[in-house]
Amino acid sequence: MSLFKNTASRVLTIVLIFIALTILRLLWLSYFLPSSNQPVAHEGIFDIRHQQLPEDEVLHLNGEWLYYPDLVDPLTINDRTLTYSSSVNRTIPIKDAGKIAQSYGTYRLKIQLNTNAAKDNHYAIRIPAVSTASALYINGKLVGQSGKVASNPQSHKGQAAPYTVYFTNEQSEMDLVLHVSNFDTSESPTISKRVLFSSATAMIHHQQVTKLSLATISIMLIIFALFSILVFLFIYRKPIVLLFTVGFLLPLADELITFDRSILDWLHLEYAWSFKLSSVIYLGASFFFVQFMRVLLVKYRYAKCFQLFFHLYALGALLIVLLPIKWLYISNLLFFILYAASFLFVVAFALREYIENQTQSSVFIALTALSTTNGVIWGLIKSIYVFDIPVYPLDYLFIMLGFSSYWFKRFFENTEQIKDLVAKLQKDDELKDEFLSSSSQKLWDPMNKMITLGQSIYDNPNNKLVAEDQENLKFLIDIGRSMSFTLNDILDYTRLKEGNLHLHKKVISIQGAVYGVFDMLRFITNGKQIHMNSTIAQSFPTILADEKRLIQILFNLLHNAIKYTDAGSIEISAHIEKNMAVIHIHDTGLGMDDSIQSRLFSPYEQGNENDDGIGLGLLISKKLIELHGGTLKIHSIPNKGSDVYFTLPLAMENVKDQHNSLKHEITAVPAEEKILASITEKQFKILMVDDDLVNLTIMRSLFASTEYAVKTVTSSEMALAALKDNDWDLVIIDAMMPYISGYALIEMMREHYSLLELPILLLTARKYPEDVYIGFAHGANDYVTKPINALELKVRSRALIDLKYSIHQQLQLETAWLQAQIQPHFLFNTLNTIASLSTIDTDRMVNLLHHFGEYLHASFDVRNLQRVVPLKEELELVNSYLYIEQQRFGQLLHVEWDIDSPINIDIPPISIQNLVENAIRHGVLKQEKGGTVCIRIKDAPDFVAISVIDNGVGIDPTILHELQSGNDHKSTNSGIGIRNTDLRLKRIYGQRLHIESTLNKGTTISFRIPKN
Repeated sequence: MSLFKNTASRVLTIVLIFIALTILRLLWLSYFLPSSNQPVAHEGIFDIRHQQLPEDEVLHLNGEWLYYPDLVDPLTINDRTLTYSSSVNRTIPIKDAGKIAQSYGTYRLKIQLNTNAAKDNHYAIRIPAVSTASALYINGKLVGQSGKVASNPQSHKGQAAPYTVYFTNEQSEMDLVLHVSNFDTSESPTISKRVLFSSATAMIHHQQVTKLSLATISIMLIIFALFSILVFLFIYRKPIVLLFTVGFLLPLADELITFDRSILDWLHLEYAWSFKLSSVIYLGASFFFVQFMRVLLVKYRYAKCFQLFFHLYALGALLIVLLPIKWLYISNLLFFILYAASFLFVVAFALREYIENQTQSSVFIALTALSTTNGVIWGLIKSIYVFDIPVYPLDYLFIMLGFSSYWFKRFFENTEQIKDLVAKLQKDDELKDEFLSSSSQKLWDPMNKMITLGQSIYDNPNNKLVAEDQENLKFLIDIGRSMSFTLNDILDYTRLKEGNLHLHKKVISIQGAVYGVFDMLRFITNGKQIHMNSTIAQSFPTILADEKRLIQILFNLLHNAIKYTDAGSIEISAHIEKNMAVIHIHDTGLGMDDSIQSRLFSPYEQGNENDDGIGLGLLISKKLIELHGGTLKIHSIPNKGSDVYFTLPLAMENVKDQHNSLKHEITAVPAEEKILASITEKQFKILMVDDDLVNLTIMRSLFASTEYAVKTVTSSEMALAALKDNDWDLVIIDAMMPYISGYALIEMMREHYSLLELPILLLTARKYPEDVYIGFAHGANDYVTKPINALELKVRSRALIDLKYSIHQQLQLETAWLQAQIQPHFLFNTLNTIASLSTIDTDRMVNLLHHFGEYLHASFDVRNLQRVVPLKEELELVNSYLYIEQQRFGQLLHVEWDIDSPINIDIPPISIQNLVENAIRHGVLKQEKGGTVCIRIKDAPDFVAISVIDNGVGIDPTILHELQSGNDHKSTNSGIGIRNTDLRLKRIYGQRLHIESTLNKGTTISFRIPKN
């Protein structure tokens, strides 16, 4: 009974989740559905004369449009003297494309506006994707198109992309003419979706909501793709993780293409291959979903149907590539069946797994499956009916939420399992240590008795042993002693873990301990060509240590050296460093690689598989040395040997002897620093900002006046004023300032100076991560915490100044570098023009040579390295350049000068010339008929306004957006001259270029030069 209730509750949960998802979808759809009182077109007329055009809603141009089975000229469509094919009424959107058999035609609709409406209203029309080319004319003027409409296959070019046009109407009636053609597929060129019409404001709002939804989906998918890459790089380096990355990007590409197919234009593909590419992307996205859900499943992950789906999807991809596009349209039903079947199977598996409660995290798989099912159902509704359902991000949100929740749940489940395992291992480790300790204690007593008995026999002068047996008995005693050390290691390790091991330090000589251990280990070297030697001087000072533990340390370290040295030498040396005795044990044995060295100090870790030890010697030695106040380090090279060295404290009587020399070393350091500080000859400028006068005085005293020119101010306002008066190499700012905080001051400075142009060092009272993060987020280069460490402040300051100085040298060459990029084609074409004029017009040739020489001289003038140059010199350069271009292009290039005179002002070098060259190369000369460039300079009371105006092709909106956004980090070749001029204006005057451009109308670029 309880099982039935559990199943029923899970089924009810599934139903409720699906209902909730459907309600959210309906609410989203209701937001975009038109109001019930929208007008409908009748016999080609859309009459809204008796109502105002709503500012918050788009109208659907549904109803009867006039259809002509021909491409009718929109300018003569009303001319009754011309004969056209008879028109018929077609209901838009068309539900049955089979009614129209013509491969091209014309749709027409008249929109009658309210006569009381303003005549200069801005309107917008959105044309849906038409199979496969369309062109929209409004009042006889072409305003937008997708592909290229034609009456024959040779001239036709398909695209099937939606587009939106914005325009201004000055009449009370609009005549819409839509040309359509389709020679790519077997379908007729029909309008199967709604045509939208509204005010420009309403359309922009409608588009913004759609683009925001699409951006939300894109961000989610990109985040998960990046997450997959990070998992691959740092956690799980398996190829399947990269498959997930591609899988997240495929739905992203599918959504973008579905929204606007024109994004594929950059590939320059024919319509057929563009359609195939989008089909393959959709196929890949569907396949990813199937594999994605399969990975989430537990019980049904290896169901046989998944192999079948894999082969069917592979076959589908092959058919998409090989079949003609008309056959692909016919086989759409087969692909739909494949998608539906695979989706239903994985969704059914997910829901079944949830109902059967195989895992607690299966509820999130069910959420993912239901969200996908909801999206598939509405996608089917969208394809069958004419609903223009906008981009819906919530399905993706719930899919990603289910996916994330599933993995987080799995992570926490695994974490709990790991915790249980760790607890169990810790318990087992304690039991193991207890067992080893107990066993060691039980073994130690009989081992001690054996050693004692053997030693008594060896020392007995009345024993009857021959010399060889006597020697063997000695070896047996030594082996027993070494075994006792191993047992002691186990006991000591247990005591160290429990913190119960205590030292009994006394003054001892290191030499005696070394030679004693040599004798203890001598038996191990039998059969090996090993020479053990100590170079520690007789006069080496005594050390403060526990003698028993010192012997244990030396025994373990020397034992290891002998074990891994078959032939060679083992040498012990010592020296004094910072009141510590440094003892080196160097051998010429096998050595160790980095992998072994990284594991040396782990408990029960052995150097190789054939090691007969228990792997505690080095760890015990390291712990004992640290208890003495020293350190243990190892440097080893494979096949060359190892150098093990550790430190132990000297006895106090030696510390007094070493005190004077140590003091001498410490006081010598500042003296050397002072000598080094006087080397530099350049004086750097530092601005210090702090409301604490004492703090300013202390900081100022740290920087020598011969090397640094320091200015101190006590407020942020004074700092901003000082910033305009000089070029500073470094600004030091206290974070806590009255009125305008240090953080806010940094943010203000960053509006005019980048991180490289003006280094800023932040003083903060705390070094918590959040404080440091805030400083860096506002634009600080580095930070120093209070109380200030003098050496740290000077070192960090000098590092930032050196960086600023290097960047400053680079910026000085920036302008010269830019102008040096004279295009080889420009030089070549100019020389060709001169050569041509030499045979037909020598006077023009002489003038051209004169101006060409002036242009080259001005281009490479050393004054271009200056911050600013007189306006007169800049205009001379521009005039030479324009004369050359006019001689080359003749009537294609017209120049107008509109300059107030006289104007005496300095401007950044090559600033106007860059803009003029851009206007010519990328503006007027892109048109077959050429155009006009106007240089306008106007004198105002406080500034001089400079503008370069052309009537060329304009700037692409994408590029224009990049230029206006001020993305300085972009390093594309597009607009490099404009970007350079813009950056220099910002650095010098704190303002940017003002750019206005309209496609096919021209561009105006202007800037102002203040007079003060």
